[in-house]
Amino acid sequence: MKKHYTFSTGDTIEADLKDLQKLLAENQLYLDNYTDVFSSLEDDEYVARGNGFCDRKYSDDFLEGQMEKYTHRIKEIQKWIAEWK
Repeated sequence: MKKHYTFSTGDTIEADLKDLQKLLAENQLYLDNYTDVFSSLEDDEYVARGNGFCDRKYSDDFLEGQMEKYTHRIKEIQKWIAEWK
């Protein structure tokens, strides 16, 4: 049976344990990706956009915000998973 969950950001989902486990893995991947980008780029580096053009990298503030967002989401999902057990 699926339950309704609300993130601290106000986003809502309907999920069962399997859905939460999948969501946890996806959010961990997002966090890992943002952390890698944040730790590997210098101020003057550019990031390929995949369409042949290059764009300036994301700002440090944006990356830090995304890392914080996914860190909080992961903690919330882990709490919900623990409630299923």
